Amino acid sequence: MPMATSAAPCAGRVFARLGCAPGPARRVASPRTRVPRRRPETARVHATATEEASATSVAKGDDLGNAAREVESALGVRLRRTENSATEFTLEFLLRVKGVDDDVWVPAALTADDVKRDYEAKWWKSCREGNFEVVEEMLRGGGEALVAARDDDGRSALHYACGVGSEQCVRAIIARGATVDARDKDSFTPLHIAAGYLHEKIVEILVKSGANPELEDSTGRSPLDLVETLTLQTPATTVTFARRSVLESIAKTLEQFVFEEVPPRAIKRVRVADDGSGNKEYLIEWLDDFADQWVQQRDVADNLVADFEKGMEYATVVKTYQLKDSDPEKTAAGGKNKKKKQRTLKLWADGAPPTWE
Repeated sequence: MPMATSAAPCAGRVFARLGCAPGPARRVASPRTRVPRRRPETARVHATATEEASATSVAKGDDLGNAAREVESALGVRLRRTENSATEFTLEFLLRVKGVDDDVWVPAALTADDVKRDYEAKWWKSCREGNFEVVEEMLRGGGEALVAARDDDGRSALHYACGVGSEQCVRAIIARGATVDARDKDSFTPLHIAAGYLHEKIVEILVKSGANPELEDSTGRSPLDLVETLTLQTPATTVTFARRSVLESIAKTLEQFVFEEVPPRAIKRVRVADDGSGNKEYLIEWLDDFADQWVQQRDVADNLVADFEKGMEYATVVKTYQLKDSDPEKTAAGGKNKKKKQRTLKLWADGAPPTWE
C-alpha cells in the first residue's frame, strides 16, 4: 500500500474546489498539472474585493482599489458563507500586503496563483513531514478549510499525518473537525493508512475518535483485513518477531471496535464454511432479539465450542428451590458432626422439566 509523496498539486486547485461546496468532498481525484513558480515577492493582488480590504484602504488613506499591491505571503485561509445563501461558500486568503499595516482577507479568485500555491505547498509539506509546529500554526490561521482540503490523490492532511505517525498532528487535525473516515482515490481511510504503516497509537486515536474500522478500500479490505493479510505475509521468525507483535496488537485493538462480546442463548448447529478454508461455522441463537447467525469458529469462545461438542445446553433459570438433606454417612457414624448437603431444584424458562443439581 504505497504512500503518496508527490509534490503539492497545482496552485489553487484544491482550495478552489473547497470554495464551491458547503462541506468537504469525501472522494476527490483530479489530474495533476504543473505551473511554473514565480518568486513570492513579485506576486500581486487586487485588494478591493472584500469589506476588510476596503475598510483598511479608507482608514489608511490608501486607494487599494486603484492600485495593485505586492503580497509578502498568505497567512491563513477560510470558508466564508455567501451573502443570502445558506449552502454556498467562497474561499478567502488572509494576505500580508506590503505598505498596508493590517492583514486583509481577499477572495481566492483575486489572489495570485503563486501565493496560493506557496501556501498550499507549505501545508502539504508540513503534513507529509509531521511538522507539528508548522501544522499547528497553519491550523490556527485556517483550520476548517485546511483539514477539509484534498490533494490530487484525494488524500487529506489526516491521511498524511497518520502515514508518518505523528500523534500530535493527528490529534490537532482531528480537533479542527477533520473527517476521520475520509477516503482517498483508492478508498483508503486514515485508519487504513495508520494500520498499514503499523502506527499502533494512531490506530487507537482514530478508533476512539469515531473512525469506522469496517470501511473497505477499493479491493474490499477493511483495516482489520489489511492487518491480518500483513500478518499472514510476515513469517514467524526471530527477525520479524517485533513486526508480528505490533500487527497482532493492532488487530486486537481493531477487534475491540469491530466485534462485541455477546453471550449466546445456545449453539444450534455446526457446518463447514463454504469459502474453501475447511473452517467450522456455528449457528448461534442470541439472548436478545437478534436473528440467529452463522459465526466463524475463531469468533466463538473456546469453552462454548467445547460445551457444544460435549452436548451441553445453555438455558435460562426462572426460579430455584434449595433443600438441605442429611449426609447418611455422617449419621451412620454416631450422629456427630452432622453435615447437610444442599440440593437445588431449578425451573427452566424454555419449559424443560425441572432438574436437581
